[in-house]
Amino acid sequence: MEKIIRLVSEKDFNLLKEMYLQDVESHEQRAKQFAEDLVHRLKTIICVTDGKLIGTISWDTRGGLNDGVIELIGLGITQKFRRQGIAKELVLTLIEKAKAFYKLSGYKLRVIYFFMERQNKGGRAFYKHMGFREVSIIPAFYPHDDAVLWIKYF
Repeated sequence: MEKIIRLVSEKDFNLLKEMYLQDVESHEQRAKQFAEDLVHRLKTIICVTDGKLIGTISWDTRGGLNDGVIELIGLGITQKFRRQGIAKELVLTLIEKAKAFYKLSGYKLRVIYFFMERQNKGGRAFYKHMGFREVSIIPAFYPHDDAVLWIKYF
């Protein structure tokens, strides 16, 4: 099984939609919006194996390019492929692509940040292992949980 990690393209729209329908919820309109956002609005990297989408990571810049700040918007791995190192590969690829993005403009990636549900113990252990650190708790950020703000400096 060969894993291919690459930038998303328009041809991946249906793969993204199907991933959402299978792994998140059976809601056609939200699945289309998810695919639309990942293809057209955000910078997205995907992992594909045997023609199946098994993971995504999305990000976008924040502030001016000279700030060197990106927000990690989402990271998702299909249930069957979790705990196989794919999330780590996607995060490392994101870092590589973000550094290259800033370098092209004559700037440097300085910070990656994101918000995550406080109760996500598995996610907390993963991101800590990846060199991110918790910097703040935001009460009632999500409808059912507090948020934790995570940051990685370069």
